[in-house]
Amino acid sequence: MQALEQLGIALGLASLAGINLYLTVFLVGLVIRFDWLHLSAAYAPLESLGHPWVLAVAGTLFLLEFFADKVPWVDSLWDTVHTVIRPVGGTLLALQAVGQMPPYAEVIIALVAGSASLTTHSAKAGTRLLINHSPEPVTNITASVVEDAGVLGGTALIFLSPVVAFIVFLVLLVALWLIFPRLFRLIRSSLWLAWNKLRMPGRREPGALPSRLSTRVPAAALAHLTADFQASEKDVDWSAEALSGKSTGLRGMVPNLKLHLIALKDRDSLLILAEKTFRDQWLALPMAGARLEVQSGFLSDQITLTQDERRLTLHLPRGHPDRLEALREKLEALTGTRASEAEAETDAEVLTNALPAPANL
Repeated sequence: MQALEQLGIALGLASLAGINLYLTVFLVGLVIRFDWLHLSAAYAPLESLGHPWVLAVAGTLFLLEFFADKVPWVDSLWDTVHTVIRPVGGTLLALQAVGQMPPYAEVIIALVAGSASLTTHSAKAGTRLLINHSPEPVTNITASVVEDAGVLGGTALIFLSPVVAFIVFLVLLVALWLIFPRLFRLIRSSLWLAWNKLRMPGRREPGALPSRLSTRVPAAALAHLTADFQASEKDVDWSAEALSGKSTGLRGMVPNLKLHLIALKDRDSLLILAEKTFRDQWLALPMAGARLEVQSGFLSDQITLTQDERRLTLHLPRGHPDRLEALREKLEALTGTRASEAEAETDAEVLTNALPAPANL
């Protein structure tokens, strides 16, 4: 039973360290320093956390994180810096909790603890990136308070019932591993949008040529174009990159996938190559009669395509208005909207020329 309790303590501390390392060390140190609970022999290896210097350093760093964690995008920068610090700290806490063990057992504990800390850290960082897409800072403050309260409650559970803590944190980690692919896509897409925004071009000079879309396509797309569409790279009218957003009526199209948009000459369908972990997905989306809606966000510009019951949102890096306008015009050409507007303007011009000139009074 004592071995299971130590495993519960080690796994719990490693998991909490991935969320807030400094608060975890500070709380455990306070409990040990002031003897708030009657601790069993299983907690003896953690006595060093109650040293005044450990409490002072952990408390100071927690105070810094307390404020940084509540400011939009500053929290994500803080999480980026701690991508290595939290797993290493969680591993050290777990090794400290189990005390003296055979070398092979210490290696196993270190691997499991590091993975647990990295898992909870990735979950927190991914959630914060999602929250930072929202302009309300209250959301960041609420998330930070909930995380701190969770660390406080988790620490109390570790001390009150290590065996129950072991089960709870094990279930939590398994649940996070199941949704981790979605979190990974979220983190990857947010970093891609942020990097492209940092690389945004300077102010466009008056009279400068408009941006043109590329005609290059990924190597993986060439074989598909030849086999299914009897087309080659010479038949490509334009191509562009985007990220998938919310979609309906499109099987397998989930958010935060990297998309390659390809339009062939003399075709009114949009070919979409979605990059996935194990197998890429192809989609031929008929564009005739589709409706377009353009919106702007903090990190991305969104183009929403709607046709009947199908709906697809494309996210493009913010700060490239020429590229956005060029893509919008190309998509409108596929839908026939641009041609309809041109015909309407021509009819209006013909009607104006046919009207008699007003008489001079």
